[in-house]
Amino acid sequence: MRAFRSFGVCILISTGLLVSACGNSPNLARAPLVPLDDPGVRTRYAMNNQCFVLQSTETGAFVAAIGGNYFANEGDITLAEGFYFKPTALGSYMLYNRDRQVLSANGAIGTVDLQAADDTTVFSVLGVGDTTNYPPTPESFREPTKSEIDTYRAFADPNTQYPTFTFTADNGQNLATNENGALVLATAATDDAQSFMVKPVSGCEEFPEASSNTSGETFKGTTPDGRVLGMVDAHVHISATDFLGRAEWGTPFHPHGVTHALGLNCEEYHGPNGTASVVEAGFEQDTDGHDTTGWPTFPEWPNRNNLFHEAIYWKWLERSWMAGLRIIVNDLVDNETLCELSRNAAGDPTIDCNSMNNAGRQAGTMYAMQDYIDAQYGGRGEGFFQITHHPDEARARIEEGKAAVILGIEISNFLDCKVNYAPTATRTQEAFEEDGTTPGENIYSCNEASMALNLQRIHDWGVRQVITIHEFDNAFGGNGIFGGLVLNLGNREDTGAIPGGALANPTAPSNASGPPELPNGEFWTTYDCPVEGEIDHTGELFSGYLWSDSGGDDLESLDPTCNYQGQGRSDEPGSVRPGGPTFCYPAEDNFSPSTTTRRQCNARWLTPLGLNLYKQLMEVGMIFDIDHLEMEMKTQALELAEAQDPPYPFVSTHGTFGGTSLDQARRILDNGGVLYPSIGGINGFLNNMAETRGVHTDGNVSHLFGFGFGTDTNGLSGQAGPRGSAQVEANPITYPYDLFVGGTFDQLSD
Repeated sequence: MRAFRSFGVCILISTGLLVSACGNSPNLARAPLVPLDDPGVRTRYAMNNQCFVLQSTETGAFVAAIGGNYFANEGDITLAEGFYFKPTALGSYMLYNRDRQVLSANGAIGTVDLQAADDTTVFSVLGVGDTTNYPPTPESFREPTKSEIDTYRAFADPNTQYPTFTFTADNGQNLATNENGALVLATAATDDAQSFMVKPVSGCEEFPEASSNTSGETFKGTTPDGRVLGMVDAHVHISATDFLGRAEWGTPFHPHGVTHALGLNCEEYHGPNGTASVVEAGFEQDTDGHDTTGWPTFPEWPNRNNLFHEAIYWKWLERSWMAGLRIIVNDLVDNETLCELSRNAAGDPTIDCNSMNNAGRQAGTMYAMQDYIDAQYGGRGEGFFQITHHPDEARARIEEGKAAVILGIEISNFLDCKVNYAPTATRTQEAFEEDGTTPGENIYSCNEASMALNLQRIHDWGVRQVITIHEFDNAFGGNGIFGGLVLNLGNREDTGAIPGGALANPTAPSNASGPPELPNGEFWTTYDCPVEGEIDHTGELFSGYLWSDSGGDDLESLDPTCNYQGQGRSDEPGSVRPGGPTFCYPAEDNFSPSTTTRRQCNARWLTPLGLNLYKQLMEVGMIFDIDHLEMEMKTQALELAEAQDPPYPFVSTHGTFGGTSLDQARRILDNGGVLYPSIGGINGFLNNMAETRGVHTDGNVSHLFGFGFGTDTNGLSGQAGPRGSAQVEANPITYPYDLFVGGTFDQLSD
């Protein structure tokens, strides 16, 4: 098992009070344990989050603590040591005692405080006589192979019940009793000295955990006409742990529990008072740092506008599932440029910033998280969090009342396909003419062969939804512009201004190293975005934007005297390309310098390599997310989709980004696609829903079976704020409240 990152903590929860637990904890006054009904047999998973005592199979004596050591010599179960069995993965546990310490096998059997928990505090539990070949537990922060994923998903667990069990430490030795009854470690064998019964009792100290603050059971089944029911978060980043070169602190789960996942203090990554988190300061305009304290008090993080701390701990996600969340699209995410900035701020230039490699590691984290949640629920497939690879599989999980998790991907250099700009002195193609093959023009870090290998690579991870361009130009075309100066500078870096230095995985089927990067990065090359009611660049009257959005962004020239004159070519005398090597953009009237510019859209459109990719995505059957594509690229992609029979449906999962015209929206919906906004507040959400339904022209809205949203949580995106006092007064929410009751909801089948 790979050692997990540990965040030190010195606090624990007991009966609602904070109790110091730094150093050795004193024995607390103990009431006798209370025996519970014992079925006598159970599966290796059925000790999940429950209280047990250990009983030696050899002698029948119970294990008790004596002077800091453990002996199987107690005849009275009420005086034995009560252990809270906290699952770390399917079939593995930490044993948490009534001194709020965990059993450790570090050379000998002992105990350590919870903040010192590591691999030596994890015991694999196996029924005596069980010869099942269980697949290895998926690992966080490691890219899984196709064989590993297939084996894990195809495994049919026998779920056999046993009366006795062995407890195997990380070093392969078993928990055993010696001739004096003391608990020791021994070379694995089949004798009764290494076998224990587990007897249920009450009276343990509960393992610290966040609360979901819910009660009852969530719904399952279908509506009377056979449809599944629930909410969709179509764009979220649960796995964004360790992305951006350790700019983010915390994890959505941890084998050693919440105290390690949401550790006491983020100073390790963010520095004293958060002052070393330079990317965070830039994004949030927070120059005075932040309180680095975390669990359990959380004085400053997480909150809806804090973008660099974990915001999707599994118990919080459980709460959303209980409230009706049934589809979760988790986009594997990274940004190579921001990663390089952050890793240098963290003082570790060896962090691998290749975004494909990091996406692969995040895929491993997602499977490990599924295993962990299954373990908390008592068995394989029992948890609410189930990764699915096929629509039928997703529907089946939703009918069972679980959340179907779909893996997507959102990285700037998708499939390791960067663009590196050639010097302008040798380049004659306009941005929208670029083909990536002509000598002297822009070059790509991939080709069709490497692209196909990497497409298979992500499909093997289980990725079924893709965003092909994100924030910066790449070999497939241009991104939908937003973010102004900050992301424009990022585009310049990512395309070669500072040769990247991302560490490519030499074993991965990619061409991440590619041709050498040259210091020729550029700003976005642009054209004037269309304006509602005006003739656009195609000669057509522009009908307007979906959701009252707009295309592109205001890109003010850094040098107000720069000589931009109209949409001329870069080789015309007296004129410069809008953007490109200089931060020079047209003024409002396109002739004289001004500090207020016409909104600019990206002039890089679909490249031949991008056209090849889009054909492959449709052949494979990937869910094609058009978010972040430049507006003209959305039209080009739609033309390709509409040439299929039937037309290929697109999705937009978090607000389209870069602008989507009403005409494009109509075509997407008429082709059977869906358009989901970011959720910025309930009123805006309802308005967007109404507008989206009104975009249709074919009279058939049956495929609008529902309306979802993309929270973009953990994706450098702020969340919806609290409702205003007038909204609360008009539509008060009282707790507890029942979920989906009345009318159709009362007729759900069991």
